[in-house]
Amino acid sequence: MADLRTISIDVGGTFTDVLCVDAHGVIKSFKLPSVQPNALAANLHSVLGQISIQDELLYSTTVTLNSLLGGTLPEIGLIVTDGFRDILETARLPESAGEAPPSRLPRRLVNLEWVREIHARLAATGEERTHVDRAEVETIALEYAAADINVVAVSLLHSYLDPGHEQAVAAIFSEVAPKIKVVLSSAVLPELREYERTLATALNSALIPTLTEHLDSLAPDLSTRPRIWLMQSNGGLASAESLTDQPLTTALSGPGAAVVGMRWLGEKCGFSDFITLDVGGTSTDVAVVTEGHYALTTAGNVAGFPLKTPMLDVLSIGAGGGSIAYEAPDTRWHVGPQSAGAVPGPACYGRGGDAPTLTDAQLVLGRIPDALLGRSVPLDKQRALDALNIFGRKRDLDAIGAARGILEIASHNMCGAIRRVSVARGHDPSAHALLAMGGAGPLHAAELADLLSMTSVVVPPQPGLAAAWGLLVAEVTRDFVMPLGNVDSALDLSQIETVLTNLSERAKRWCETERCVNGAWKMIPKLDLRYVGMTHETTIECPETGELKQTMIGTIDRFHNRFEQLSGRSWRDREAVEIVNVRLTASCRRQSVELPKQIMDPQPKALPQTIRDVGFLNTTALMRTPVYGREQLDQSARLSGPAIIEQYESTTVLPTGWEASVDEFGNLLLERIIDP
Repeated sequence: MADLRTISIDVGGTFTDVLCVDAHGVIKSFKLPSVQPNALAANLHSVLGQISIQDELLYSTTVTLNSLLGGTLPEIGLIVTDGFRDILETARLPESAGEAPPSRLPRRLVNLEWVREIHARLAATGEERTHVDRAEVETIALEYAAADINVVAVSLLHSYLDPGHEQAVAAIFSEVAPKIKVVLSSAVLPELREYERTLATALNSALIPTLTEHLDSLAPDLSTRPRIWLMQSNGGLASAESLTDQPLTTALSGPGAAVVGMRWLGEKCGFSDFITLDVGGTSTDVAVVTEGHYALTTAGNVAGFPLKTPMLDVLSIGAGGGSIAYEAPDTRWHVGPQSAGAVPGPACYGRGGDAPTLTDAQLVLGRIPDALLGRSVPLDKQRALDALNIFGRKRDLDAIGAARGILEIASHNMCGAIRRVSVARGHDPSAHALLAMGGAGPLHAAELADLLSMTSVVVPPQPGLAAAWGLLVAEVTRDFVMPLGNVDSALDLSQIETVLTNLSERAKRWCETERCVNGAWKMIPKLDLRYVGMTHETTIECPETGELKQTMIGTIDRFHNRFEQLSGRSWRDREAVEIVNVRLTASCRRQSVELPKQIMDPQPKALPQTIRDVGFLNTTALMRTPVYGREQLDQSARLSGPAIIEQYESTTVLPTGWEASVDEFGNLLLERIIDP
């Protein structure tokens, strides 16, 4: 292959998506099975040949998200202030008591036997009360070293005001136990709220080995090492060097990249309001795009963990093609979050897996072909039948009945996720299109739209490559934050100006290290605001006025409007507003990418490639259904359901009552013509 200017790689739980841009701007795509991290580079070489990348490698991965969803986290240590040993277990239980039973709280992250307390202490003003005792810290460091604890999180009281105590602990560790990686909360999340800051630091610590191993396995085999850019949860790219100690920022890397890519696609194709449905091998990720903008949040939830860090407002649940179906102790059936992944994979992969998965159900119901990825991945239907027969035996169900049950459970789980990001946040799903992506998104989209009273579904030309496209069009972005300390100083302009200056200096230093090719950096200030006495705040972007006082007044006015939109109530001129944190987002556009229009030769009326029995969500019996190849469909094509539309990396299910057409960019447009 010719020298490449850019390679965009999205590593999912089951498949790895690749877009290659050569020196002439020609884009080629590939889809590979996800394998063990140390085999990824070899897998790329097998397809691309000897890789010579001239500029950069763009990379998104669900490796950290999958670790959180699957609970596969290493043992770490945690050092806290005396009296805070149980902070991760206590969490915010008092305010949620009566709402969530203990069983629904986040699972234990650090075993109490590896939590240590030290007497060093800061007051709420940041003043020192008790200094760091070197002997105390040395003893803890030696204990961790003897127990082969490789990463230790340090989260001390009020360290967001003064990181000195945490830095002193790290310095002692570097002398006594230099092999132990020490992660400081003052570097990870320098904000108010001890629980959220401690949780973010502990999660970062637990994820460092996973992401480091993954990246180390990728880069050494490249003949010419490019600069590696990683997608972050906030929808922006950052260099791998700058994110080595902050893997938590990549937790929604793949889902975030997909939303960025689809927002770009929507803009190019005239869609401004839609809900993204990204179904991969391990998870389902959903997000809302309104008026061409995706939402950001600093109070998200990933795999049951509340995270106070900037991220796209994407909801991820453990429901994908590889999700394993099982019977819980209470005899109820569940699908996910555990996934068979690529190895051993679903039973039908024939790689040693014997647990029934959603993919096995899709195969038995005739919804997918007997081989994937251009028939390069054959599927063994008999193995799927065997797994499903065994699974359904307790309920006197055959393989078809078990498959239907698995499909229904997974579909309603996905539907619930869409309602949580739309209805629960004031958005009417029926006023939005559903944009289906991921290898399995088009399999479910139209049927989920029926359940949600949505009438339009959009399937892009390469639905499985949404995240890889997002990487190509994303900006380099980093968020910086500082607390104000005394949050009742709503309009202390001198304090705000000082904080903004500090953030701006930090952002400029970071921009210099990132060396963005275009170098046209934008700096966007934001404020975390709340009414006096409220627990949570809302992040509001500051308007561009040029004068600080007017900027603050305009930002607070935006906050009143946003609060009224979210809650239906207005407290303007009735409640004072507190400024909790000041934020600054630095961003730079890397390159411009054009969406190619489809060039199709006029074709005769599309004819089905075959006809097979297919099970749909809203039917009880299998239906004789025509199967079309997507490459057969041009802009004159009109298909009525029931139908199956197959392509290299995905399959689209068109139920009864739906009609499909193709636009000038090759998007598949599904429209509901009959109410379900």
